[in-house]
Amino acid sequence: MAPPVVAVILAAGRGRRMGRDKAFLELGAETAVERLVRHCREAGCDAVRVVRQSGAEPLPVTLRDLQRVEVDSEEMIVSLRAGLAELLCDGLCGVLVAPIDYAMVSAKALGAVVQELRSAAAEPGTRVVLPLCRQRPGHPIGLTAGILDELQHAADLREIVRRDPGRNRAVAVDDGWVLRDLDTPEDLSAAQGALRCAGMTATELMARHRSRRSYLPLGVGDAQLRWLVDSARHASTSAFLQACAVVAVRDPERKAAAARLCADQRQIHEAPMFLAVCADLHKVAAACRAHGGALDPSHLELLVEATVDAALFGQNLALAAESEGLGICMIGAARNHPVELARLLDLPEHVYVVFGMTVGWPADDPLPRQRMPLAAVLHDERYHHEDTSAWLEAADGRMQDWARAMNERDAGSDAKPIDETRGWTDRMWWLCGRGQPPKGRAGLPDELRELGIYTPPPRPAEEGGR
Repeated sequence: MAPPVVAVILAAGRGRRMGRDKAFLELGAETAVERLVRHCREAGCDAVRVVRQSGAEPLPVTLRDLQRVEVDSEEMIVSLRAGLAELLCDGLCGVLVAPIDYAMVSAKALGAVVQELRSAAAEPGTRVVLPLCRQRPGHPIGLTAGILDELQHAADLREIVRRDPGRNRAVAVDDGWVLRDLDTPEDLSAAQGALRCAGMTATELMARHRSRRSYLPLGVGDAQLRWLVDSARHASTSAFLQACAVVAVRDPERKAAAARLCADQRQIHEAPMFLAVCADLHKVAAACRAHGGALDPSHLELLVEATVDAALFGQNLALAAESEGLGICMIGAARNHPVELARLLDLPEHVYVVFGMTVGWPADDPLPRQRMPLAAVLHDERYHHEDTSAWLEAADGRMQDWARAMNERDAGSDAKPIDETRGWTDRMWWLCGRGQPPKGRAGLPDELRELGIYTPPPRPAEEGGR
């Protein structure tokens, strides 16, 4: 019989920043401790122990058969030593150290750590097994039996991990929750949002998209923001320029100032976070200088490539946010005052905000607006422009149907009625067909020049002129 692997779940903290006992956080249809115990068992652990604070609420009925260890301290190292009591004996393969904060980690990721722990235990020496996601180590970790004696004298678990990096063994996992703990209400909202969207395909997410313009008074945590941006930055990029950047604005005063520069839209004031998605040639310019050259912003292609990079990144970011239950709204008005917005955000030369994005937990539930008919977008072999009139008629009808449905749903509320007579073509004429710059942005070329993002070359003199 193979030596056992025991999971020790550390759940003795009082959850002060969370405001409640983390073991009983609601994660779908089960509590955090039920979920973590289940995943440890599915991962191949032979036994599971839960360390609790003395006098803490009893474990759920579903876990009454589980071994519970009590401590009078919230220190993780004290909990771990208590959980290891009676395990320091021959025949143990190792221990999976599982803080309750990491209850969202999948059974698959835990199983990879357990499997690596078994392999490491069969070799000479002691080992620490760390889950590695996108080159960053996380939790839970595995400790081979030979290392457990060190815990009796260590100040904390980090000391064990850092004592001898040469004995650490990383196992790659594709689970970002090994990097994200449940420490604040924002973290819990992120976890619950991700569970609500679990199993949803990318195509379902795309079809469900709606612009959300009202938000709950709850923030977006740092760990969630980092994970979303880290995911979005893997978007396709022109010539590997990676010419994009994002500035996250959460400070109320700075966000209010950004809102005033973006048509003073209510959703920017209300959202907990405003993201300025930028076309960024600053890093490209620095690379050119490092090799004795200089960026030439007179090439239109550079502006197009950087803008495309920002758009691809921004769409990835929107999908990533929606995959965790967040709502977003794109803010094109970020181009209303690009120079002032750049100054507010301290953007360097060769950077401009292509669009903004509000992000938060949605408080509204608008009906999705039906897009242009598929036939107007997908063309076989050639562009079928002879069908344009039919496309426009369908687009008008769909927008009018949406307006009627919204007005019917919101009847009796304080929502502003939508004009049911206007179709898509009316809106396009108003925006683009009256001989005026779209949305009044006549100064955009000069502002882009001031920002160093695009300086059109002078036109050649007319033949015969000077």
